Order: sequence, then C-alpha cells, then structure tokens
Amino acid sequence: MNLDLSEEQELLRTTFAELFAAESNCERVRAAEPLGHDPALWETLVETEVVGMRVPEAQGGTEASLLDAALVAEEAGRHLASAPILEAIVASHLISGLSGPEAQKWLARALSGSSLVSFALFAGAESQLVPGGAVADAVVGLDGDELVLVEKDPDAMPTANLGSSPLARWNLSSGTGRVVLAGGDEAVRAWTAAKEEWKVLTAAALGGLAHRALEIAAEYASERTQFDRLIGAFQGIAHPLADSAAAVEGGQLLLQRAISAIAKEEPHAAAFVSMAFAWAADSATPAVAKSLHAFGGYGLALEYDIQLYYRRAKTWALMAGDPRDELQRVAERHWENAEVALPSAGDVGLDFGLGENAEAFRLTARKFFEENLTSELRAFARYDWDGHHPEFHRQLAEAGLAFASWPEQYGGQGRDPYEMTALGQEFHDAGWTTHPIGTTRIIGETLLHFASDEIKDEVITKVCAGEAVISMGYSEPGSGSDVAAAQTRAVRDGDEWVINGQKMFTSGANKAQYVFLLTRTDPDAKKHRGLTMFLVPLDSPGIDIQAIHTIGDERTNATYYTDVRVPDSFRVGDLNGGWAVLAHALELEHGGGGLGAFYEEHLEVVEHAASWARSTSRNGRPAFEDPRVRDRLAYALVRAEVALSLGLRGLWVGVDGEAKGAEGPMTKLFGAESFIADSADLLDLAAPDSLLDACEGDAAGSGGIELAYRLSAGTSVYAGTSEIMRSIIAQVGLGMPRSRS
Repeated sequence: MNLDLSEEQELLRTTFAELFAAESNCERVRAAEPLGHDPALWETLVETEVVGMRVPEAQGGTEASLLDAALVAEEAGRHLASAPILEAIVASHLISGLSGPEAQKWLARALSGSSLVSFALFAGAESQLVPGGAVADAVVGLDGDELVLVEKDPDAMPTANLGSSPLARWNLSSGTGRVVLAGGDEAVRAWTAAKEEWKVLTAAALGGLAHRALEIAAEYASERTQFDRLIGAFQGIAHPLADSAAAVEGGQLLLQRAISAIAKEEPHAAAFVSMAFAWAADSATPAVAKSLHAFGGYGLALEYDIQLYYRRAKTWALMAGDPRDELQRVAERHWENAEVALPSAGDVGLDFGLGENAEAFRLTARKFFEENLTSELRAFARYDWDGHHPEFHRQLAEAGLAFASWPEQYGGQGRDPYEMTALGQEFHDAGWTTHPIGTTRIIGETLLHFASDEIKDEVITKVCAGEAVISMGYSEPGSGSDVAAAQTRAVRDGDEWVINGQKMFTSGANKAQYVFLLTRTDPDAKKHRGLTMFLVPLDSPGIDIQAIHTIGDERTNATYYTDVRVPDSFRVGDLNGGWAVLAHALELEHGGGGLGAFYEEHLEVVEHAASWARSTSRNGRPAFEDPRVRDRLAYALVRAEVALSLGLRGLWVGVDGEAKGAEGPMTKLFGAESFIADSADLLDLAAPDSLLDACEGDAAGSGGIELAYRLSAGTSVYAGTSEIMRSIIAQVGLGMPRSRS
C-alpha cells in the first residue's frame, strides 16, 4: 500500500498552490466577477503549460498523469481559480487523441494559448450551457455520434449565474466553423472518456474548495469570541465542521482510489469514478453551508470570503446537471457491470492494495476455514463475544491465525497490519466472530509496548497459544466516554494492589481470562494524571460478573471488584501513567492502525438490500428497476466506500504514513454515523420485509438489514462516542479550541 505522493507530485502541488495563492487570491476572484474569468491568470496558466498537461509529449504536451491533473484541480478549487482550467485540460487531452488535421490544428492553438477550447458536457443537446463557454474560442462536444468542434458563436453571450462562472449557451448542431473531428463508436468512446475525466477533475476541485472552506471557518472560529469564549469551543460550531471534515477527506481518498483503479484497469474503476463525483458534490454543499454558518451574519456579507465558496460549490457541482443522477450510474456500473470508456491515467504511483504477502496470507486463512469450519461450528457461530468457542479458538491459535501480528518470541508470526487486515476480512467472510480476538489483539499489542516481562512471558504466550482472551474494563456507571473520570480505586499494599469498584460494558468478561482494568491510584492528582492500568485475572477472588443484554442481541457485562488483589508485576505502564497506556489502546480501537470496525458490516448490509431488491417484485416489476430504489442503494454504497477509504488511510498511516492526529477519529466517526444512517434508510427501503428478524427471515436478504439496524445503534457509542470523535477532529484536525466541555 502506498498513499504517498512522489517528490515530483508534491512539487507540482506546491508549485500550483503558490501560483494560485499569488494569482487567484480572493481579491482577484472578486475582481473577475461577474464574468468569472481572469485573463491575467489564464495567461499565466498557459505559460505553465497546464492546458497541455495531459497531452502526449510528442504532440507538445507534458504527458502528466490523471493524478497530476487532479492535484492541479484540487489547488484550483482551494483558490477558486477564475478560469475554465478543467475544461481546457479535458478538451486538449480529448483532441490530442484524434488524428485528423483539424484536430491537430486546434490542439496547437489550444496549447499555444491563441485559442481557448472548452468542453461541452451534454451529448446531443442542441443548446446547452457550456462551462467556460462565455470566454471560449471553440467548444468540443458530442452531437449524435459525431465528435464536433464548433467555433465561437457571436450570440453565445455570458449568462449571469450563481457562481459567477463563465457559462454560456452553445449549439453544437449548427453554426459557422463547425467541424467533425470523429464519428461513430470512436467518437462516442472518446467523448465518454473525456466526460469521465472531467468528473474526476471536478471532484478534485470540489474537494479542494470544501476543504479550504472548512479551514477558513475553523480559523475564524478560533479567533471570534462570544459569551466570553472562542466560538470554536462551542460544540454547536465545532461538531458540524468536524462531520464535514471527515466526509470531505473521505471523498478525496475515494477519488484517489478511483484514479488508482483506472491506472490499474480494475473492473470497478468506472463505478468508483461515479461514486467519487457524486460524493464530492454531495459533501461539498453541507461543508460550505456549515462553514458559512460559523460566521453567523457576517457569512452573508459579500465582503467576507466564505460566501465565494458557498456560491461556487453549488455551481461547480451542478455544471453537468443534478449530481444525484450519478447514483443511477453507480448502480449500473456496480451491480450491472455496465462498460464505460475511461481516460488513460498514466503512472499515478498510488496503491490501495494490501500487497502480495497479505493476499497469500488471505488464501492460507481461507483454506483453513474451508477445511476446519464444520457444519456444527457454523451453527454455533455468532457475530459477538458469545461466538467464542474455546476449542476452535485454540485451533485458530495453533494455525497461527489468532494473533499472527505478535512477535515470534511470544508465539506470533510477526505479520504486518496489511496481512492482518486480509485475515480479518476472511474471518468476516467465513462468518466467524473476531470480537474476542480483536479485543485481545488491541490489549495484547498495548501490553507488548507497556507491560512487564512477567506479563509478556506468562500472559502473552498463553494468549498466543489460544488458552486465554482478554476483555476491556474502562467505562463505569458514572463515566462512559469520559473514561478518565474513572473512580475504581487501586490502593497499594506491599507488593500487591487492592482494587475496589465497578465497571460497565465489560464485554466478554464472562468468556475471558483477564480484564484490562483502568483504575485511579492517586485521587488527589488531576483527572488524567492519577490513573494506572492493570491486567487482572478474572478468576481472582472478589470479582462478580453480571449480564447486560443489548438491543443488538449481544451480551455485555457489569463487573464488580471487591478487595481484588493484583501483584504489582501486573501493573501495565508507569504508576499514574495509565492515560498514556489507555491512549495507545484507544487509538488502535478507533482505527488509527486499521480499517475501523464497521466497514464490512456496512458493505454487507448494502448488498443484503441489493439482494432483496433484485429478488422482490414491486408494482409488477423487480424493485431494483425502480430508480428510487437504485438511488438509495447506490448512496449507501458510496458512503460505505467513503468509510472504507478513510479506514484504508488509517491502516496506511499506522504502518507507513505520517499521522496528522485525526485519522482514527475520522474513521470511527464517519464509519459509525454512516452505518447508522444507511441501516435505517435501507430498513425503510425494504419494508415491510425488512422487519423480519434475521433468524426468522432471509438472512441473505431483508433479514440481514434488520440485524444491521439493531447492531448499528451501538457503533456511535463503542470505543468513544461520536461526540468525542467530533471534538478530537475539530481540535486536532482543524486546529480549533478544545470543545469537550
């Protein structure tokens, strides 16, 4: 996996960031209104050869990759560049693929800057709004099955519009200077590929615009004082911006996945393009709306920059019509395998795959499940802690599939996180619970960092052999997500500690051999500084475990500790240094070192709903043929892929990348909230069939939706509430004041 830009790509992005900062600041953007075109900026861009960046070198271009063009588009979006850059790049690339003399003549004009050639987004329309059409010397587009270039119509006058963009109506069917550049299938495929390229670049520009709008709002909220506090400290300001930050960054990652998929000629590449464009349009609008709202009344004033972003976000997203229509294409491309011509991508360098070693390990795990998961075990299987089967767990451990990431000296295999991710996917596909293993892995990896040699030698070795699993003991009746407020006391007595208190939601305590317990060892210290972690054997005298059953048909527990004695050697980390230990474990749990907890379930419930739609008749025809059904299925699929994109970044950052601090919380927040929303919507969509219990109904269809709906309710609570995640994103990701008060 590689999500890093190359040195050349970083230089390209930096170069254009600096260029646009100087040549397209907000003063220049205002000065270019109402036409929305800055001739001086355009002249500078022509000099940088940006128009021909996608044109082969042999034809006078620089033959840049699709990712390179997207990086330029993103910076253009961040700075609201007042010029039809994207359309000019697409048009020149399109023309460069045609061999006729007229095509080559206009390509030379476009590259030299003597003519501005734009791109028409609608096929066959007699009269259509063309982006850049108000300043273009020519427009290239599709008329029937003919790829045509039409010279400027003197009647193509600028049209006042929401975003002060250089829009004008053009007629591709008639007019002087109309030439046919190609015909038939060749023309249709060339134009279609160009349209897909435009979607990619527009999605990049929208991502850059939305991200910059959020930064502007965060900067303002970090300076503006109301009610004697910085407004950025108010959750009503910080949390909506955090939601959008996760959505926008997830969309930018999904776009990179689309570009990588095109470069690798992967079968789902076309679906990813539609997903990325639809999501960029959908996420940019609320991002700029929330950003404007953060300014209060000042956001409505024309002298404030944020309104420029507000107007342009909608305009750019709507250039090709209602972006919601793209969801129909998502459905066609994902579920019906519709073939679509795509642009060349070049060498982009990005790689979202898990790697050869991970794929080989995946096959090993798959073979193990095929050979060892008997019909009796499949009948026993559950998705939660109650699916823990000690004998089969030992089999998994003996096969090296339980804690394969741990060092060999403790019985592991030293597998990397990519291999472990592939393993987790195979567990899910086999229908075998990962709750005991996942929880124990998080704690075990924390123990390897902080625990004594005695714990490592005794406990880790036992865990690796499949003889023990570990549960978490963080939350208390009076402190849920505020785990640092724990009151369970540990008092030293010689070489031992005496523990008294109560924990809530100690899932797996009835199955586990140990609990990773947060205690307060210094009641006089500040909240985060008087905590110490212990590993406590659950067969110790004084421990009482009582069941709590949840709406998701899961068992969790309340655990009580009365004069429980633990040796000091089972203290984990420094005395009163428990917060550092816990923070490490929480980061692993939030997804900073992995894909996050919900992406598999999210993708699965979408496919459950799609299965229902294909097999269910509504009004005399399959439900899947209803555009409204396809729209909702596709939207849920897009959000699941955005969640997965954030998770892939979290995985990569945990291994090879440079963390910025909010990757884990973004993964957790977006994964949970989108899973909750989509499970509820798909339950509505498939009603009343979806009301059937998963055990009584069709678990491969509507019944799976009902189960997902119940399970999703806890995802915004487990491992820290969504509100905590939003506060962390606002503070760490957007640089806003602390808002958890």
